[in-house]
Amino acid sequence: MIKLSNETRTSAPKLRRALGLRDLYFAGLTAVIGSGWLFASFLTSSVAGPASIISWIVGGIFIIFIALAWAEVSTSVPVAGGAVRYASYTHGSIASSIIAWSTILTYIAVPAVEAVAVIQTVGAALPVYGITSITLVSPTGLPTGLGVAVAFLLSLLFFYLNYIGVRSLANANTVMSTWKLIIPPIAIIALLIFGLSKGLGSNFTTPSFAPFGFAPVFTAIPATGVIFAYLGFRQPIEMAAEAKVPGKDIWRAILFVVGTGMVIYTLLQIAFIGALEWNSPAFGSEGVGVGQWSGLGTSLPMYSFPFFYEAVGLGIGAVAILLAIDGAVSPAGTLHQYMGSTPRVTFGTAKEGLLPASFLKIHPKYRIPVVGLIATLAVTLILLVLASVGALVSTVGGAWPALTSIITTTGVFSYIMGPIALPIFRRSYPEAQRPFSIPAYNILAPIAFIVAALMTYWGAGSLIAPPSDPYGGYILLVVMLAGVFLYGFQKDKKPGEFKTGLWVIVFLLFNLVLLYLGEYQTNIIKLPYDWIVDIVGAIVFYIWAMRSQLPPDTVKQSIQRVLSQPEGE
Repeated sequence: MIKLSNETRTSAPKLRRALGLRDLYFAGLTAVIGSGWLFASFLTSSVAGPASIISWIVGGIFIIFIALAWAEVSTSVPVAGGAVRYASYTHGSIASSIIAWSTILTYIAVPAVEAVAVIQTVGAALPVYGITSITLVSPTGLPTGLGVAVAFLLSLLFFYLNYIGVRSLANANTVMSTWKLIIPPIAIIALLIFGLSKGLGSNFTTPSFAPFGFAPVFTAIPATGVIFAYLGFRQPIEMAAEAKVPGKDIWRAILFVVGTGMVIYTLLQIAFIGALEWNSPAFGSEGVGVGQWSGLGTSLPMYSFPFFYEAVGLGIGAVAILLAIDGAVSPAGTLHQYMGSTPRVTFGTAKEGLLPASFLKIHPKYRIPVVGLIATLAVTLILLVLASVGALVSTVGGAWPALTSIITTTGVFSYIMGPIALPIFRRSYPEAQRPFSIPAYNILAPIAFIVAALMTYWGAGSLIAPPSDPYGGYILLVVMLAGVFLYGFQKDKKPGEFKTGLWVIVFLLFNLVLLYLGEYQTNIIKLPYDWIVDIVGAIVFYIWAMRSQLPPDTVKQSIQRVLSQPEGE
């Protein structure tokens, strides 16, 4: 692995500081309001029934705890790919190699998810308007060969738009995010008015508000796209080096994004339930009896575009047309954003010596990390092909929920570093400037860590889908653990890094064991005791992480070094 000298770092082209508060907010918003709003309400209802409304509220609260921790850390140390690099500053390269790998897995898979969403929604809308000769998605929710080709061409378009610079990314986000702030509220209002006037309000208590109990309210959070939808809050963090005023704007953008997402998604879930008609060909729900929430599976026509089918079933033609357009625009906007943010993550990983130095290459004209952008496009194609052949499976079926479960699990695992870095940065560098400072951080940080730990367990569990894939969760955790091999490429190894990073390795091994013993496999540790074990384990790992940090002077010097060499101009 090539380590760049200080002279090389200083003389090389830098990222362009061109993003204001609006740009950062729209970067997060366009990532949050993507394919999640098109499918997640349907899938969450199938797991938790009307109580799925609570899933969105609880999921949003969970994310707020995590987001507050990240908001302080990212504004005090605004660097590109911060999610990866903070682990290096606090616990060295062993820890950062695993976190970096999980973060890369999270970000690099999102463009494929959004591309699948585009072809799924467009493919569902075409027959309604008389176009039956084009099949983009199979009846089981998997992309066809034509669907893969269309999805890849779309990805190629957004590759080009990102290639020509961050300003292009910001301008496109402004347009798309404005659209996304308009269409969901229109859908919410129209569906509720027409649905309730048709007497569908009884759905909220049919057969009861929580027909499966309240455990699915929580397990649905990572399994059905709830957390996936909220993942976009971290976009302003990844683009911190390109913010004009990072200390002032990043934390505000993060909180605005989470707040907007919570309101819109909760109302969308209410609208979906209040506009659902059972056993109706017009609604795409034929064969599903009244109150049979678990029957809302991916084999139903409705699954391919839930809100669109509701609008068609209720006879709201104009809204259906808007939704058909949005079925392409919303996920395409998120694809565009993640096609741009993923190269910032690989850039940050390379800055820590965990990827080849070629990932540090900044295009001299467009000032973007070009190698990471090419890698993102390549992985997108690979994942699209895997999705088309059914190699990705989840408990709720179909390519979209399988991909989102993978992304959610790797994403929430990488979240653990924000709550860890917060108290370590505070005590190692107390005099640092903190434009956004959280009160009671020593209480908030462990709560955020516990939340991330629970969602890691739930997310991995959602990928155990017997008989088709009884090992999915285990495979994903092992793949995440394989990130330790990135450490082998690190030339600047420091003594004691294995000791300081060991807790991350054991954390993943703990989840592997609990996955086998808990509700998802052998059920030796029954619900809710497996959750209690996970919470107690999270507290132990949090304390272990606090006690195994690098020496405070080392942490302070790492922060001072990166702040003295700004990556944007």
